[in-house]
Parts: sequence; C-alpha cells; structure tokens
Amino acid sequence: MAKRMRLCPEITDPSLRGFLDMLPDLRAFNTQLVMRQERFARTEEFSLPGRKISICFHKAKRPDGTILDGPRPVLFEFHGGGFMLGNAEKTDALCERICKDLGIHVVGVNYRLAPENPFPAAVKDAYGVIRRMFLRSDQYGIDPKRMAVMGYSAGATLATDAAMQAVLNQELTLKAQILHYPYLDAVHLPGEKKHYDCDMASEVMTAFTLLYSSEEERKHVYVSPVLAGEDELKGTAPALILPGGRDSLKEEGLLYAENLKKAGVPVTVRVMEGMHHGYVEDAANPEAYQTTAPEVRGTHDPSFRKAADEAIEMSEAFLRDRFELQ
Repeated sequence: MAKRMRLCPEITDPSLRGFLDMLPDLRAFNTQLVMRQERFARTEEFSLPGRKISICFHKAKRPDGTILDGPRPVLFEFHGGGFMLGNAEKTDALCERICKDLGIHVVGVNYRLAPENPFPAAVKDAYGVIRRMFLRSDQYGIDPKRMAVMGYSAGATLATDAAMQAVLNQELTLKAQILHYPYLDAVHLPGEKKHYDCDMASEVMTAFTLLYSSEEERKHVYVSPVLAGEDELKGTAPALILPGGRDSLKEEGLLYAENLKKAGVPVTVRVMEGMHHGYVEDAANPEAYQTTAPEVRGTHDPSFRKAADEAIEMSEAFLRDRFELQ
C-alpha cells in the first residue's frame, strides 16, 4: 500500500501536528457519511483565477418539484467546519428545502479549505463565486438584483465578508445576509472565551484558528469581522443573526449585531436559547450526528431539531421579505 502523503509537513508545532495528522481521516469519514444521503443538487465545477471551484446548484422549483423558469432570486450558502472541514453537500437537503419553500435558486459553495489553502483563499472563493454567477446571471437564470448570502459558523464569516466586499467593490448588491452561530472574533483565542459543556474541545477550536490565519491576519476584518468599523459595515446587506444560546461564539455574534446597527445596517437578532454550536447542521445531517460520541450528544438540548427548524423558518421569512416574494 502506498504511503499517504503527510498533510502540510512544514507545520511541526506539536500542538497542531496531531490534529493535522488526523485531519485527512476526519475529512474522509465525514464525506463518506454525507455521500450516503440522497442528493438533490446539480454539481458544477468551474474555474476562477488560479483554481477550480465546485458548487451545488439547486435550481428554483415549486414545492412539487416543478422547475421555475425566468430570472429567480438566489441564495449563496456557505457550510461550516472551522475553515478546515465540511463541504456544500452536507447541507444538500436543507438547501433543497429552502429552494422549494421559496422558489429560489440556492447555491452551496465548496470553498477551498485550510491548512492547504489558508486565509484569504476561502474569502476569495466565496466572493468569486457570487461575482462569477452575477456576471452570468442570464446563463443561470438569476435575478441579479435579488441575491443573498447565508452561512453557519466559519461559513457565516464568509457570508458577512462577502457582504462587506460587495460594498467595497461596488460591482453587485446583496439583499440579505443570514448568519447562523457566526464565528466573528479570531483575535481572542477559544481559551479566552466562555466555554460551555457542549462546545468542542478548546484545543480543536484553537487548531482551527491557528491553521487558518496568522496572528497578524487575525486582525483583518475578513478574519475577525467584529473589528470592522463603520466604514466597512455601512451599506452592507440587512442582517439576520442567530447565535446559539450555549455557544462560546454567542457574545461575538451579539457584538457584531450592535456594530452593524451603529453603522446603520438593519439587523434582526435572536439568540437561540439552549442551542449548541452547529445545531442547524446537526439537524440537517441525522446520520452524521448519530456518530457523535454519546457523552457529547448528552450535552445537547433534546429540542435542537425543533429549534433548527425554527431557525430555518426565520431565515426563509427574512428572505421572503428581502426578496419581496409572494
């Protein structure tokens, strides 16, 4: 059997090396679980400058599955996973639900992952996909005046980064940004934040942080959006922010909501009381969730699936309003 190439051999820090050596197996296991599920989206690969990106494209349809013709609004969705794990396929069924409930296109983005592709690779991919599809709106049947972003955890970072870039570049306009349990403060390491019994180990969260960006990069507003000032936030898309009630990232979500409000951005914020980090994605992937250690599942509120459904209903209502859907 051929010897497997070691991931990022140049990284020798013992506190990170063990996690890195496990990472390929973690990715393979997660992918295997996801690929067992029924698939709904059409996968498409295309080129962006210097790299290839794949997307999961859910074409707008009615609840009965009938395809809707003509330009339709589009939601760009970014998965979580600490910038190192996950893929767009893991929320495939959830994206299909939103697609049918609202009659809109939903595009799950497979951005490049760290540590092979650290900051700013994922940030460039997220905005790059939006820009590419905006410029080809006729080809994809997209209404270029009705586009929005949504993400979970690290994916929420990318969603709000895209909202800031849209204002900075003045190329396109986003109608909404939806941030589920967003990761917005990398300047303060996980050990400096309040820790709940349902949070993943601080050492793992620290590895995610250190392997994605350098100490200097963590001061960048695209890594730590809580550091963004009025100049970066003014004019960004109206936001729906849904922090988890028992999540070490809760306070930064609330702080970011206040920063957006100070910049004049309309914000709706709702703390999902009792909810652990990742609860929406856990509810969307029941088979994968069952592989979570029983002692970890035991720390989760048993009602998290109901709360996840409520969070998606709120997201849909927010999009329905922002897209002016019937």
